[in-house]
Amino acid sequence: MHAIDIMIINIYLLAIFATSIKQKTSMNIYRLLKLFVVIFFVMLILMIIVYPNDQFNVYLTLLKIAPLFILFVIIVQTEVRLVAKFLGIRWGLLQANTIEEDMKIELVKSVDYLSNRKIGALITLERAVTMDEFISTGFPIKAPINAELLSTIFMPNTPLHDGAVIIKGNHIVSAGCYFPPSENNDIPKYLGSRHRAGIGISEITDALTIIVSEETGFISIAVDGHLDQDISKESLILYLEKYLQH
Repeated sequence: MHAIDIMIINIYLLAIFATSIKQKTSMNIYRLLKLFVVIFFVMLILMIIVYPNDQFNVYLTLLKIAPLFILFVIIVQTEVRLVAKFLGIRWGLLQANTIEEDMKIELVKSVDYLSNRKIGALITLERAVTMDEFISTGFPIKAPINAELLSTIFMPNTPLHDGAVIIKGNHIVSAGCYFPPSENNDIPKYLGSRHRAGIGISEITDALTIIVSEETGFISIAVDGHLDQDISKESLILYLEKYLQH
């Protein structure tokens, strides 16, 4: 087997392995695996450039590596968006969703209020994948993000407090929404229905979900099938900056 064929197979296997263990390992290990994928990918490109006539058909090789470009983009899409933002590139395809700065402040203010009072909440922000299917399960709101309104929705014993709020752009579009809970058996038993619903929606869409525990008041983030528990208000802001490009 040709050396480049071996390299292609290694990249495929490493990429599949990194993706498959994402939910079962720490984010640091997952990021390290993604780094190895990038390194192998660059090495492969250099091999093709340096050895263009090394006893293989260039066109056939290009066909072989074409899917790698797709896998590569999928695995490092978050980093690509961050680099684009750092460089000042504002491409529509890279900006899955936008939320204005004053609306971020209102959102964080509401979450902080709910957390301090141990009021359970489930807030999902739509990104590139449409959430119309889930929006329709709730009660239409269609109001700008407002800390007082958002906090009131989750007050105990109110009709909509048990469901999820869905935010689209700068607006609260629906409340009392239903999400299918995750069926991942690795989720700790102590996590309740809100956390399972938050993880569940992050497994089938690219949405970012904020969860406030009514038992502890802890703030958690569910995104890409991963749950980050007990984060600070500052970490919440960083998540909004990272995943909601503006």
